[in-house]
Amino acid sequence: MDQTIALTLGVLSSAAILALTAVGLSLSFGLMRIINLAHGEFLTIGVYGSVVTADRGLPWTAGLAAAAAVGLGVGALTEVLLIRRLYRSPELSILATFGLSIVIRQLIQLEFGKDYRMVANPLPGATRVFGVYFPTYLLLLTGLAVTVVVAVLAVLRFTSLGLRVRAVADDAALSETLGVRSTRVNLVVFAASAGLAATAGALVAPVTNVQPDMGLDYVFTAFLVVIVAGRHVAPVLIAALGLAVVQNLTTFWTDPLLARLAVLLLAFLAVQVRPSARFRVAS
Repeated sequence: MDQTIALTLGVLSSAAILALTAVGLSLSFGLMRIINLAHGEFLTIGVYGSVVTADRGLPWTAGLAAAAAVGLGVGALTEVLLIRRLYRSPELSILATFGLSIVIRQLIQLEFGKDYRMVANPLPGATRVFGVYFPTYLLLLTGLAVTVVVAVLAVLRFTSLGLRVRAVADDAALSETLGVRSTRVNLVVFAASAGLAATAGALVAPVTNVQPDMGLDYVFTAFLVVIVAGRHVAPVLIAALGLAVVQNLTTFWTDPLLARLAVLLLAFLAVQVRPSARFRVAS
């Protein structure tokens, strides 16, 4: 029984990390149809933002704030200088963002080196949950991930900004005739996507080994979540949970390599059976 509870908590924490890293990617892909291969590097920027603030003795919350601010700034700059020129040829975004990801990784290596770094756990120790001790920080991370996704959905559903975002996603040309500036909306969405990725990086930094290439693993799993969820935001949590169940159970019974193959197979099956749909807040 204790093993089942521990495995369930592990699945929930893994799903939280998957959802946290994928929600920004889902947002930008759903609205802008931009395949952002630099999403993992935006996450890495947030991780190293936490490293810098930790090295200066600043609190963990300062690392979160710094990561979000830098992510927003880098995302906005990327949209203005690069992404804005690719809307008419979204397939070129694959090459452009791939090149950007290489540049960002190299810059991080030049500044911080290739050595592994560690970020101190702000909540060390374990908390007893249903008779099982589970890392306290992972419990916090799970709650924060759900909060972030719900907050994004609330903004899309209940605010004027969300209304403009959904209007541009449905028909950018028609939105322009109604007075909605699609270029401004695209800027806000892409900057928010990068900010969410960087914030996710700061949140996962205490539970992972920090190194310049770490974003590659996260962008792979984030894309799998988006593939399963489709161009939607609301199903991200469900897709992340489904992938986490498959990944954790396969790892538990076999090994991590087969777990990754099983997750990839699940994503492939989702593409085959899920009907195509446009971006929307809820399925």
